[in-house]
Amino acid sequence: MAEGPPSDLADHAEDFSRRYAWEMDYLCGSRMIELGIPVGQIGSRVPGQGHATFMPQERSGGGNDPAGGLTVDSGVFNPELLGTLPGSQAWAEAPLRDRIDAIIAHEFEEARRGGNHIGALLHAPDTELPIHQRARQILQAMRPKERRS
Repeated sequence: MAEGPPSDLADHAEDFSRRYAWEMDYLCGSRMIELGIPVGQIGSRVPGQGHATFMPQERSGGGNDPAGGLTVDSGVFNPELLGTLPGSQAWAEAPLRDRIDAIIAHEFEEARRGGNHIGALLHAPDTELPIHQRARQILQAMRPKERRS
């Protein structure tokens, strides 16, 4: 008898991501192109695996490498990714397309600031990337209170 999906949401997100890694890699790379991410920042080299824009084994939502390469990961499927942090409700209620946009914008802004996560939280809601409005609302909700408008 086949076993069902993992009950832990992060485990379930990673399990799903591993099964659909190729499709998600294509989707995330295409979306980065649509948003105008420079070609050299679309994805990252993965030792022993080549180049990827989607990392199914990671759980943080996304990342950026020292060269500025941007990735999305299995955290995009986890509605509890932000836990009790600001923006968690907006994240949990958002559709996948808006979560992807929010991650790409956050990681783009973080890479622009030399890996500064706080800088990305402050500036991502105002990114010049043409992200969906609901993604911008997620990023606005995540912004530290002293900078919210």
